[in-house]
Amino acid sequence: MFKKVLILFLVFGIAYSQKVKEKDFIGEARAKDFQDARREVYVDVVRNALRFTIGDKEYNVNKETIEKEFLYYENVRKYIIGETEKAPKGKEKKWLKNNRDKDGFLVLRLQAYVKLDLLLRDYEFIKVKVSSIQSESFSSSPVIVVSSQQQTSSQNIEVIKVDTQLPKSSTSSQSSEDLSNVDISSITALVFYNPKAPSIVKNPEEEMYAKWAVENLNKELANIGLQTFDLETMEKLSQEREILHQAEVGNVGIGLLLAERVFAELYAEVTPTVTYQGTKAHVILNVKVFVRTTGALIANIEKGGQEYDSPSLAASIKVSMREATKKVREELIIALKRYVSRGRYYFVRIVGVDSYKQANTFVTQLQKINGVVSVKLKSGSKTDRVYDYNVQYKGNPNELIDVLLDTMSQKAGFESFDLTQVRGNELIFSLD
Repeated sequence: MFKKVLILFLVFGIAYSQKVKEKDFIGEARAKDFQDARREVYVDVVRNALRFTIGDKEYNVNKETIEKEFLYYENVRKYIIGETEKAPKGKEKKWLKNNRDKDGFLVLRLQAYVKLDLLLRDYEFIKVKVSSIQSESFSSSPVIVVSSQQQTSSQNIEVIKVDTQLPKSSTSSQSSEDLSNVDISSITALVFYNPKAPSIVKNPEEEMYAKWAVENLNKELANIGLQTFDLETMEKLSQEREILHQAEVGNVGIGLLLAERVFAELYAEVTPTVTYQGTKAHVILNVKVFVRTTGALIANIEKGGQEYDSPSLAASIKVSMREATKKVREELIIALKRYVSRGRYYFVRIVGVDSYKQANTFVTQLQKINGVVSVKLKSGSKTDRVYDYNVQYKGNPNELIDVLLDTMSQKAGFESFDLTQVRGNELIFSLD
């Protein structure tokens, strides 16, 4: 009787875990260096999620191959909500522990939501289930043995030869790009924090740390030639009734609304995690950078400073934060140069369009221009005679304006095509 109850419990437990699409898990890691600890804590979060999804028994049977072929940092990041996209409200990552132990090791504990449906799909796709039976025909290569529907009879065993070569890190392939001559000086970026973050709502000190982080990053971005926006001015603007109303009704972040107001090309949201004991402090910064007009995420960077023990807690926090910010800057420079070299995103509006055919002609002509990566019709109204486009182009705003004027003014029906307004990466043209 007990065995039957246990079997039913396991079956219903697995069925429940497979129905849950997203769930939060906690991971922990310990290492001398922040980067090593960070990579391992992400892996541990997904490891715990996988155990929950497939069960401890299956995990333990396949542990060696799972750890080697599946649970490595470059692979697990995509399963964590907020790593490759903006996390929905209430599903943001939370650093629960971030300090040095008595041996000098950095101990990180992270709580994050995991995409269980994607995790299970990928796990089942690679069919990671190791059997103690090895096939002699594939003695030169590792063998993955998969049993159908958890059955162990030899009739149901399928032997699959797999490539165990770990995929190269995306950063290694990206580093081969020559970005030395890429100019990022024409980019405008608004840096802000999330004043509605649960940590800030609960603890006013967290807002002060967030402001320090914004100011630090603004200084670093200004030093590499980007145009930034004064924090104090942005905070005053954020209190305007219209901004607050839009944020409340539209459930839109205040930082993004501010970026729209000042027509910044990029919007960066900074989230600091500060842990301290006495006067010792350690800071981790998470910086997500979005293209304002399209919402594309072009950078998601997390860096930590060393733990410091200064005469005062504030001094320790600030020096650790400055160190983390400099690390963010170095990685951000690469991300920004890559964004520019692969094509910046522009919002282009044409006023005075007579027909959809004429609107489509604009797309056709742009696709022929050297440097244009993509052109997409975003919206259009025959009544208002206004059509909006998202254009990805390898060049700065002035270069795009020049090439558009040269190209379109020679096309029949576009003789009156002219620029009426430039607002950052927003270009407005008229046919009237």
